[in-house]
Amino acid sequence: MGKESKKEEQERIYWQTAADNELNSSEWFGAIIRYFWHLGRKKFNTFYNPAQLKKNAIIGNLAKILLMLAFFAFLYFKYYYPLR
Repeated sequence: MGKESKKEEQERIYWQTAADNELNSSEWFGAIIRYFWHLGRKKFNTFYNPAQLKKNAIIGNLAKILLMLAFFAFLYFKYYYPLR
């Protein structure tokens, strides 16, 4: 092996970040939502494949955003709204 500079060595290393896990969970949520939307008539592998990952990620991210908004709305109506 030849001598490599520190920069070249660090560029070769794949650093896993929290964003990678976030994208993976969005893809899974999107695939699961799409699978249940079709009532299980199609196999799960038709939704969770490399060609469908972008669509799954978009749907999964939207579902997460809606869940967060619903959670904050619940907190608002449970704690702040009754005080008015």
